[in-house]
Amino acid sequence: MVLFFLSGCVTLVYEVFWMKELGLLFGNTAFSTATTLAVFFLGLATGGYYWGRRSLRIRNPLQTYGLLELAVAVSVIGYFYILDTYHVIYPHLYGRFGNSPLVLVSIKFLLSFLLLFPASFFIGGTLPLMTHYLSSNINRTGKTLSLLYAVNTLGAAVGALLAGFFLPNWFGFSLSYRGAIGCSLLIGCMALVLASRGTLGKRGTRPVAARIIPDTGCKRLPASTIWLLSALSGFGMLGLQVLWTRMFAQVLQNSVYTFASILFVFLIFLALGAAAANRIIDRYSDVLNALFVIMVAGALIVSATPFLFNYLTDGLHFVSGRAGWNEYLFQVLSLEFTVMGPPLILLGMVFPLLVRIAEPMQAVPGRLVGQLVCVNTVGAIGGSLITGFVIFQTIGAWAGIGLVGMSYLVGAMYLVHGLEKPNRPSMLIPMVAILLLVSVLNPTRLPRVRIDPDPNRERLLQVWESGSGTVAVVRQGDALKIKVNNYYTLGGSDSKELEEVEAYLPLLAHTRPKSVFFLGLGSGISAGAVLRFPVERLVVAELIADVVTASENYFGSFNNGLFVDPRAVIVAEDGRSLIAASPEKFDLVIADLFVPWRSGVGSLYTVEHYLNVRDSLETDGLFMQWLPAYQLSFRGFGSIVRTMLEVFQQVTLWRGDFSSRRPVLGLLAGRIRKPLQPDAMLFSSTAPQRIGRDVPVLSHYVGNMGMLSDAFEGFPINHDDKPVIEYQAPVTQLRQQSGEVAWMVGRNLLDFMERIRDRQSSGTDPYLVDVPVRHKQLPLAGMELYRSQVLNSEGYGSAAREAYARYLTMAKPGSFR
Repeated sequence: MVLFFLSGCVTLVYEVFWMKELGLLFGNTAFSTATTLAVFFLGLATGGYYWGRRSLRIRNPLQTYGLLELAVAVSVIGYFYILDTYHVIYPHLYGRFGNSPLVLVSIKFLLSFLLLFPASFFIGGTLPLMTHYLSSNINRTGKTLSLLYAVNTLGAAVGALLAGFFLPNWFGFSLSYRGAIGCSLLIGCMALVLASRGTLGKRGTRPVAARIIPDTGCKRLPASTIWLLSALSGFGMLGLQVLWTRMFAQVLQNSVYTFASILFVFLIFLALGAAAANRIIDRYSDVLNALFVIMVAGALIVSATPFLFNYLTDGLHFVSGRAGWNEYLFQVLSLEFTVMGPPLILLGMVFPLLVRIAEPMQAVPGRLVGQLVCVNTVGAIGGSLITGFVIFQTIGAWAGIGLVGMSYLVGAMYLVHGLEKPNRPSMLIPMVAILLLVSVLNPTRLPRVRIDPDPNRERLLQVWESGSGTVAVVRQGDALKIKVNNYYTLGGSDSKELEEVEAYLPLLAHTRPKSVFFLGLGSGISAGAVLRFPVERLVVAELIADVVTASENYFGSFNNGLFVDPRAVIVAEDGRSLIAASPEKFDLVIADLFVPWRSGVGSLYTVEHYLNVRDSLETDGLFMQWLPAYQLSFRGFGSIVRTMLEVFQQVTLWRGDFSSRRPVLGLLAGRIRKPLQPDAMLFSSTAPQRIGRDVPVLSHYVGNMGMLSDAFEGFPINHDDKPVIEYQAPVTQLRQQSGEVAWMVGRNLLDFMERIRDRQSSGTDPYLVDVPVRHKQLPLAGMELYRSQVLNSEGYGSAAREAYARYLTMAKPGSFR
């Protein structure tokens, strides 16, 4: 049992790491996630069926189990070599088949198959063999399976906790991965040692006849009914996991920890359900009635979860931890336990009870479990794919949860119908429950997006649901905004000036940019602003296809003809993956503002991503990384700066605006060390000299980060292998809410900028060495403008006016034209 607990733990560590690695490789898209899950579960299904059928001929099941664990370790080691090869050849494959999506999808699926199938095939064989080893006779198969299932799933929950919360943050992915391989090797060796000692490993050698007890005392069901219910159980479990994850995404932080906590709680209660099934099997000889009641009750409780969730979150209010990180975790886990716990305990009993009912079908425990695991896992594949690609797009998450509940009621009816002497009155119970679901428990009337009840303040215009998220366009007063998953705003018409500055600044710092890559679309205002310049080609990458639709349908009057200009190409694809694969070179790459603590965003600040960006630039190309200073601590900002300095020869800091409360900063990086050129577009008489709210362009300049490289030496470098931003930013955000950490805003940011000014005042900034003398005072003018905003926000009106007067003196048109 200890070995099987550890096996479950290690398996979940592998699965979480595979999802992360392939997400970085293929892109963090719904398709990539679905592909990874489908291949993983296909391997489990095939392995369960194959090794279950072979169990009759295996004389020492424990020894074979040990060999399977060793085979898992060897397969995972091979994973590294295949992955390294793919990193080398993928850009060439993309260059050859990039215009053939079907071929490219097939290549990705084939790679996933080569990476995941061997290990998951061997993992799939462990449950049938362990059940075969521990079952002394066939009518104990259900009891043995339920106990093993509970132990293994409990181990999986621990693995999800370790992989999601601790291992990558402590040791990094590679070292944690090697530790997991070492555990697999240890489990395999321990099993082989135990199998070599006396009769302990030889339970599988007794004659098959000794295992057969014809009458299990349980009513029989046709094999077709058992197969169908087993598939239904897998479909429901994976479907609910996907649907509930989306449900919680509407109110939670959506960091890597959020999704790890959902998986952890899901597996904990699944294990408790299997343990409860073990008790039922132990106490009752006929479990059919229990299974019927469990399926009906579970269906009703599942269908009620949207209503309970809506009530507990007060209509999809965002869950925040004002007292800090620990309080937030407690709130999240309490919500997850309350909503998911009861239905999961009930539905977690279904599969183990089906194994008990199926005992008369097969004389060999391992073969029986292998067959049922195969069917159950195939159902799980269907649940993941159908939910992600059909249910979200057609009926939405709320109705999808109701549909899963209804499927269990139909399964309960089919169970009664499959009896030799069906109890017709019992058929009425699920039928009445179905009527209840389509009437009283119909979740489609629940809100999909939280909107202010006052229509004059906020009004929902349109909402889309897909495997990538819930996208909504709302009107707030006179402004249009795009929301993703109820909370995160991807820009709006009221921030048009700032969003255009995000394009203007890097364009003006270049001499004559012809090709531009924009990472992130949002409203399309920033990307559309690029088209105001004489560029020849603009490529925009947006992860969520529905955001592209929302931008095209509602922001056409704000994004400067982005969707009709022949120079622009909008691609619904992960921008990181696209820029890594594409052989195209760009004069300018611009990365939009992203929420640092959201799951997956941390990978946009890593050395590996920046290396791909650098390689995609022309020799004199520039890269602008926009950052929300109002969502970054100085430690997080310093980590990003140091990471960029590791890759780019030159990094300079710019202000996106002069807000004291919600400042935006830009890190402008060059592939080569090169000063701002006198023929840069910002010095051209045909280019705008003032941007945003009529502020001179060079007033946005703060300083040269290369001159302060020693100040950032103590900050961690952000790698794919050890993504410090991904794991530290969510904690920092909650600590900021409790007052433990401060953002880079107001006085904090002003003090930092003054340190930059003092450091550079002793020497000439090499980036500005070729700037005309009349322009060199503009960065100091910008400092005074920002100072005036900070002083004004602090209530020092007189000092703020004095600082603003100094800004006007230094920045007046006659002083620099």
